[in-house]
Amino acid sequence: MIVSLFEPGAGPAAAALRWWQRCPFAHVKTAFLLPDGAWKILEALGEINRVVWRDARPNDALARALAFVDAPDPAAEIRAAAFATAQDGKGYDYAGIGAFLARSDRTAAELQREREGREVWFCSELDFAIAAKAGRPLFARMQPFECSVRDAWVSPVRVEIPNPLRQ
Repeated sequence: MIVSLFEPGAGPAAAALRWWQRCPFAHVKTAFLLPDGAWKILEALGEINRVVWRDARPNDALARALAFVDAPDPAAEIRAAAFATAQDGKGYDYAGIGAFLARSDRTAAELQREREGREVWFCSELDFAIAAKAGRPLFARMQPFECSVRDAWVSPVRVEIPNPLRQ
């Protein structure tokens, strides 16, 4: 099972991001239920400037959760989890956030050229890439670097569920 977890964030930057996106959330992370029954979380964290693949923590259970309307097949979930583990330790995409916020001034092709060869992510971009690896792209005509937290939240391929990390 793959679940996206949405949080409002804290502080002035999160408030500004929520306002700019017209969305109650400023951050998304992705949770994976592993075959052994444990949950692992992949998240891009600006405050530590990197992507982390980590064990679930109690605060993860407080997030709002979305799951795919049509669950990916097990092989697709394995591909997505393998992709997620390979992102551990990669950098946070501050330049991508800046380009994302200014995207109205540049074409998608220009933004894609800036992304090529870089191994950095921002949170919603990473969530979008995982969905694509699972065979469930959030939107047909969108690239990962174009995806905001709001876009990830309103994707028609997912539905809100009770957070499965709550015990």
